[in-house]
Amino acid sequence: MKKLSVVALLLALVTCFFAFVGCSKKDPSVPDGMILASGENVDYFMYVPEGWKVDKSELYTSAYFSSGDATSISTTAYGVSAETATVDAWWKTFEPQLKSVYTEISEIAVTDAKLGGIEGKEYSFTAKLAEKEYNFIITAVVKDFYIYYVTYTSTPEYNEDHLEERVKVIESFEFNS
Repeated sequence: MKKLSVVALLLALVTCFFAFVGCSKKDPSVPDGMILASGENVDYFMYVPEGWKVDKSELYTSAYFSSGDATSISTTAYGVSAETATVDAWWKTFEPQLKSVYTEISEIAVTDAKLGGIEGKEYSFTAKLAEKEYNFIITAVVKDFYIYYVTYTSTPEYNEDHLEERVKVIESFEFNS
């Protein structure tokens, strides 16, 4: 009987150990010239260029270029149903919301893309908000019934200045699990 109790205790300890190891966040390796922007409560690592201002939230991650040139990048994640568990299905529900906020939306260019090693789509377009024009590039993937999308926004006069930085943000994006 005593052996059985010891074995049960050992099994419980091993189970707790693997649960702890399996649930802990991996240690991020910050790319050169970048800083970690994502907070503790998200399941991804987003890095942005040094010098960008970071805004950490429990629901999303965002950063903006510090000179006031209206360039920003943000990551949002939220659950999707089995019926909308593809990027194309998500976009069909997201696009009308976009059109209810922005005006003069250009033709939306759609290309294949990756985020955190997962295949997805990228949507590029321009639109106006209160008569001010913006460029958008939205990179979206579905992982574990969550849509993750990274939105790059810039005014036309600064768009080209930050495109390489946007690419680096997308390429360095990692999921925790």
